[in-house]
Amino acid sequence: MHSDSANRSISVVVLISFIFTLSCTTTKVHPIHTTPPQEKVRGLKVGDTVKVMTYSGEKYKFKVENITNEVIEGEGNKIALTDVESIKKVFFTGKAIAAFVVLIVGFVVLIVIGTSNNPKYKATE
Repeated sequence: MHSDSANRSISVVVLISFIFTLSCTTTKVHPIHTTPPQEKVRGLKVGDTVKVMTYSGEKYKFKVENITNEVIEGEGNKIALTDVESIKKVFFTGKAIAAFVVLIVGFVVLIVIGTSNNPKYKATE
């Protein structure tokens, strides 16, 4: 059988493990809905691409077609501002990034061709 000191040691280890386990947990803060709905769309305009997240966790990404003091609309989505947890303006869309990459690749190809040792592309004197 175990002695009193061994039982006490096991109890202390279990207690310390329990305390460390509790200290490693995280909590999610649920914000209070204090932001006035009109403030959520301040600075946005028709044509902007936005990412919207509602309090129920639904996520949307669309181009804004209409904004009022009550709703934001675009691409078939109509979301009440009172349901919106966050709105973020998207500055770089997939098309813009793709165009930038194509442009950079084009410049790299031109540089490689221009500095190539291939006589076909060398300047003649």
